[in-house]
Amino acid sequence: MKARFHARGVTLIELIAFIVVVGVLVSGLMTGFATTLQGSAVSKQFTQALQLAQERMELILARKDVVGFACFTGTRFDPCTAAAAAGTCAATLASAHPACSAATTFGYTVQPPVLDETGACMGGDTNYKCITVTVTDSSGAKLAELEAAVANY
Repeated sequence: MKARFHARGVTLIELIAFIVVVGVLVSGLMTGFATTLQGSAVSKQFTQALQLAQERMELILARKDVVGFACFTGTRFDPCTAAAAAGTCAATLASAHPACSAATTFGYTVQPPVLDETGACMGGDTNYKCITVTVTDSSGAKLAELEAAVANY
């Protein structure tokens, strides 16, 4: 009596064919995604605008360490437009940092940052001051906006 074996499963040839087909499909998809991302001018615009806003915000937040919370007011909070301070506040000049430029090489404008000294953004707490930095393109369309709260600590 002969024993009969019933072959079940996938042969090696079928497995190799499946791997080749899936590899071709995945490489085609990856090429399509890469081409789409490289040609997308909109994402590049937003990235550059966000970088400008972040640079300006970092300059402003570092300013608090220089002038202190009490002097972080009015025209003295933004190092790009800082006026000479009077009294106990240190006198400093406007920064020559590229983020301070009104019009950058990319054609964006960093709007003069807004400082809310009332602390309204933190529920009316006067130990906080809120800053908003907005970046627009040449047509005036808003591309990026960052907000931060500065604490009195």
